[in-house]
Amino acid sequence: MSTYTEPATSARVEDVELTPWPLPAEWVQDGQPDAAGAVLSRSDDSRIIRGVWRCTPGRFNWEFSYDETLVVVEGSATVELDTGDVVELRPGVMAFFGRGHSSTWTVHETLRTGFHADSPDPLPF
Repeated sequence: MSTYTEPATSARVEDVELTPWPLPAEWVQDGQPDAAGAVLSRSDDSRIIRGVWRCTPGRFNWEFSYDETLVVVEGSATVELDTGDVVELRPGVMAFFGRGHSSTWTVHETLRTGFHADSPDPLPF
């Protein structure tokens, strides 16, 4: 069971300062998507993290090695999953993506999300 050192934390997603989280070049299919993020909370075993992620327009592949829940704060994107499902991301939308799936993301307008990631292994963020 994961535990946390800090009892609680909060942040305004729009105001969180982000650092570069570059996408692997071989994942990029179109454009020059620029990703950045910040970890706001991490379990002591690094298996659960919560944070903010931003990406500029472009198209890229993404492999989910962890379960992720996100809430879109700004921007828009279309996510095509290997299952054939399509998820439209817009402000106010909450989405869940399961571990083990691959996807193609098309970011139409710079996307900013708050996210929760949960993994059976420590996460590298």
